[in-house]
Amino acid sequence: GDTIKLMRKYKSFFPLFAVDIIRIGGPKNPMFRDNLLGFFNDPDVRSVYEEVQKQYPDVNFIKDGVSPALNRYHVLFPDSVIPNLVTMVSGFNYNIAATDSSVAISLDLYLGEKCKFYELLAMPAYKVKNMHRGQIVTDVIRGFLLANHEMKYPTDDLISWMVYHGTINYVAMQLLPDVSEASIMAYDEAQLEWSRANEQKIWSHFIDQKLFYSTDFNNQVNYINDGPFTPGFTKETPPKMGVYLGLQLVKSYMEKHPDVTIPQLLSTKDAHKLFNESGYKPVKK
Repeated sequence: GDTIKLMRKYKSFFPLFAVDIIRIGGPKNPMFRDNLLGFFNDPDVRSVYEEVQKQYPDVNFIKDGVSPALNRYHVLFPDSVIPNLVTMVSGFNYNIAATDSSVAISLDLYLGEKCKFYELLAMPAYKVKNMHRGQIVTDVIRGFLLANHEMKYPTDDLISWMVYHGTINYVAMQLLPDVSEASIMAYDEAQLEWSRANEQKIWSHFIDQKLFYSTDFNNQVNYINDGPFTPGFTKETPPKMGVYLGLQLVKSYMEKHPDVTIPQLLSTKDAHKLFNESGYKPVKK
């Protein structure tokens, strides 16, 4: 009966939680109820849950931060469903999990830099730095956009991934006009300042190394994925330099094409065309 109640309450999200997030199999599994109770009653999960309750006795601030952005999205995409917000403890598996009708936030991944669990799990410092309350709203919107607008370009080269993530971050900035660019990039202000000051230098590196049309998966990992810094540069270089440049490029494209709407931007099929028409060229600072 409890399982049925949970399924009714959380609809499409519940199977995702069971199968992908806590990995206990689907409701048809004969051991499902035992496994689910096992997860809920596990003493480690319990102590994490208690810490979450202590830090987040009230989660209305998430709704307050996210609702205006989701409403703006709904205006742009009238056929979209305004997703249901769910908070969860995922056993440190996923920070944001989104379906078309729900967005779930793992509060156990937003317990702050000093959290003892992260130390015990030996989580890398660059990750822990962003695992705080102030990053939740941005992460929800970015997670929602990534889930609802998957990469569709026919080309699998670095510039396509730069344009894709640049577009997602650009749209997140439009949906969250009060949130800083640093927070959208999950940078601190110093990292954003550094990126602005060195934009031209980084761009020249991409040109010199002929990176834009590279389909080498390692380049995607180095320039798009999060990390302590961007490989191939000095240790003070923030991570995800490809995403940062992608965002600047999309900003430049949208300034040059004021008639292009956000739905049109998100449905662009040709990353190379956008790249070529962006007119983006950072100047030496």
